[in-house]
Amino acid sequence: MAGNKGSGRPNTINIHPEKKTIIKQIVLGEHGMPGGMSKAAVARRIGLSPETITRYRKDHITEEMVRAILADARIEKVEADTEILNDERMDVARTYESLARRVERLITKAEENEDDGFALAAMEGLRKVLRDIATMHGKMATDLSVSVTLSESPEWVTLKQIIRDVCDEVPDAREPFLRRMRHHVLSVSQENGDAI
Repeated sequence: MAGNKGSGRPNTINIHPEKKTIIKQIVLGEHGMPGGMSKAAVARRIGLSPETITRYRKDHITEEMVRAILADARIEKVEADTEILNDERMDVARTYESLARRVERLITKAEENEDDGFALAAMEGLRKVLRDIATMHGKMATDLSVSVTLSESPEWVTLKQIIRDVCDEVPDAREPFLRRMRHHVLSVSQENGDAI
């Protein structure tokens, strides 16, 4: 009768140093989730019989424990997925920043060579890059189920400064830019009372 309730001897799994991991593996295994194991596999891993694991599941793992473990597993998955998306977003943002810097160098070179036609073409290219960056950030903000404050994003702050610089450099670009922003109902034209 060793190991039974009332026998005076504590349950083997309850005193096991990996108790939390064992319970998690059992619950996740029952639900076919990553990190889970079948009761037989858990039994083999810790050197107990499958019947002992089945009995432990029935007698010691409450539905509240099951719900908590499943909730934690789902949260971990969302956090991991969000981290991957954010890493990808940063890679794309760095690529666009690099491209924007290259276009800016082309503009500077064209202006130094007094090649106004090429400078204007390069500025149009920069405008498209900036539009793509804004589109990318907008899509990321709506696709993620995680709260993202775009106005505080370092990339967005940098983008707004680039837009201001371009509009200062090419005053004729300001009006079409603001018109398109209003058309798409984007409110980046004012920050702290300063118009772009």
